[in-house]
Amino acid sequence: MAQLKYATPFLFLALLPLGGWLGGAWTFAAALATPLCLTVLDEILGSDAARPQDPIARLQRWPPRTYVVLQLAANLWAAYWVARPATTLLEAVGLAISAGVTTGVFGFVAAHEMVHSPNPRERALGLGLLASVFYMHFRIAHVYGHHRRAATFDDPASARFGEGLYAFLFRSIGGQFREAWRFEADRLRRIGRAVLGAGNRMIAYLGIEVALIAALALLSWKSLAFVAAVAIIAVLLLESFNYVAHYGLSRRISPDGGVERLAPRHSWNSARRMNNAALFNMGRHSDHHRVMTRTYEALDPMPRSAELPSGYAAALLTALVPPLWHRLMDPRVEDARRLG
Repeated sequence: MAQLKYATPFLFLALLPLGGWLGGAWTFAAALATPLCLTVLDEILGSDAARPQDPIARLQRWPPRTYVVLQLAANLWAAYWVARPATTLLEAVGLAISAGVTTGVFGFVAAHEMVHSPNPRERALGLGLLASVFYMHFRIAHVYGHHRRAATFDDPASARFGEGLYAFLFRSIGGQFREAWRFEADRLRRIGRAVLGAGNRMIAYLGIEVALIAALALLSWKSLAFVAAVAIIAVLLLESFNYVAHYGLSRRISPDGGVERLAPRHSWNSARRMNNAALFNMGRHSDHHRVMTRTYEALDPMPRSAELPSGYAAALLTALVPPLWHRLMDPRVEDARRLG
């Protein structure tokens, strides 16, 4: 029964079509309820550092799989709803923000679980959600770049000490695209294939995304504008989570240029119950980096890991105000460095 907690994201997603059906300001329901409930319930429900139970693994694959499918379906419905003549500008904006928030918070976490999967069908499902926000290259940059270089100066998805959120967003978004292209080019050269040939996944991903834009443009410019707005909001939220996840934590470089092995103290964790129920155990981030193929429900709390003073949602809201973020987190970075 404890595993039912991973149904939490579906409650927030349900507010998207409900808000559309009620109309007016109700279309903002999912966007407002998500940060409010995650932060407040994190404080009320407290922390849980218990080790995971022994769930039936095949059953635990269904929550993230189903969530991705339902998020895509909800976004498709909302795009249709926005295109109706009867939908007001207020309702279109509310649906776009709500769809962007649910996609960026819960959808990306579920897709992240899928793109790490050894199952090709699950990877395709994760890529489907990434395609809907024009961010398919994230899989290459994340799996082959971030998981090797996390908490180093070379990783565009790791925030440096003293770096503000807004500067990080520009560096990370552009840096991950360039990194994904470089990794794919290197892969093709190693196997003796042309970089600009049909085997380049980056070209295939871009082709899929351009085809999606063209199809939307032919169907409805309102739907295209809606999907573009959802993509912008979702990607900014994803990268904001990336900012929080490793802020200021860095691996030591030895005199001979070697990089310290990634340790629990190089990722920010959260033991808050609501955080981990709603975000598929994202707060057990260090264990995910220790074994990146470990499924979400099996992630362990790690000893000597860096711990956020709140859940990820509250940390993200704090990061929106850089002076407040630095005042809160910079001393904790120094404490985390001493864990080694």
